[in-house]
Parts: sequence; structure tokens; C-alpha cells
Amino acid sequence: MTTHAGNVEFVQEVSLSVSPEAVWNALTKPEQVRAYHLAPLYRIELKVGGDILYGTDEKVLISGTIMECLENSRLVHTFRFGPESGSGTCEDGDTVVRYEIREEGGATILRVTHTGFKEENPTYANIVGGWPFIFGQLKVFLESESCTESRR
Repeated sequence: MTTHAGNVEFVQEVSLSVSPEAVWNALTKPEQVRAYHLAPLYRIELKVGGDILYGTDEKVLISGTIMECLENSRLVHTFRFGPESGSGTCEDGDTVVRYEIREEGGATILRVTHTGFKEENPTYANIVGGWPFIFGQLKVFLESESCTESRR
């Protein structure tokens, strides 16, 4: 994990012993996201301009708009905590999350770059703690025996 506070961005990589397709599915399939993420993936429209919403019918925790979508390779979307998240981020602007998936040395590397911060605001404080937890849970989910269909 690396964080670059001088540029006010967050970058983290994780090496996974599953296929790029398995990683993509874990990022984009609501039933899989529920298994490891802090907020359930409520709706995702995998197209430029599509919505991505985490939460429930009653409570949107995170919202965004898809900016780029290359299956099994890259997903980019805006990011904003909802007022129902209780994270103290209502005054923060939209930021951008970029997931990049690549194969390297027999493993699949997932890199998240979270940018667009004007300062180390409450959203930044929340994601600096949230991404490492989410990536740890994602790794356990994908590499566990209960997720054997994701193995190579």
C-alpha cells in the first residue's frame, strides 16, 4: 500500500491468485461485493454515464457515475459519500476511483487509485482507512475455499 498525501491521493495494490475475470466479477457483481465490502453494491450500470450506488433502497452510502468501463481491465467512476453514510463528508466534492486489473508474474494485480481531493478532507480520512480493510477482505474472499469458482 502507498499513500501520497502530498498529491492528496490514495493508491493501493494487491496481488491475487485468481483470474482477472474473477477480480472483475468481485468488483461488479452485487452478490459478490456484499461478501467483503463495507457497503453493499446496490446498483451498477456498466457503461459510461451509468450509475454506481452502494447502500440500500432506503440509504445511499456511496454514489457515483461510471466514467470508463473496460471489462476485466479498468473501471473508473466518480465517488461521493451519501448524507446517510454518517461520515461527515457532506461538504466534500466528488472524487474519482480508478480500478486497474492486470496480470503479472502468474498473479492478477488490482490497483485502486482514488484522486480528486482538494485537501485531506473527511472523505479522504474515511477512504484511507476504508480501502486497506476492503482490499484485505477482498483478498480473503477471492482466495478462500468458499470462492473456488474464482480460482484459476
